[in-house]
Amino acid sequence: MRSGRHGAARPPVGVLIQQDRVDFALFVLIFVVSLVSMVFTGPGSIVFWLAFLPMIATVVLGFRRIEHLSRLELNDSEFM
Repeated sequence: MRSGRHGAARPPVGVLIQQDRVDFALFVLIFVVSLVSMVFTGPGSIVFWLAFLPMIATVVLGFRRIEHLSRLELNDSEFM
């Protein structure tokens, strides 16, 4: 089990995204490029199916980055 306070208030997601704008802008760029390549190639192309990989990875990495930033924010608030 994780150590720490249970029920601690996490900061809003918008605040966390503002802290690390460049990372999230790159995640959005990767997602959009994958989506555009899917739209232009169509489901008959291998590029269409391979574009799912970066889209899934981007969602997972974005979620993990938000979790990491919220844990850092909670740890910082405990020291104050």
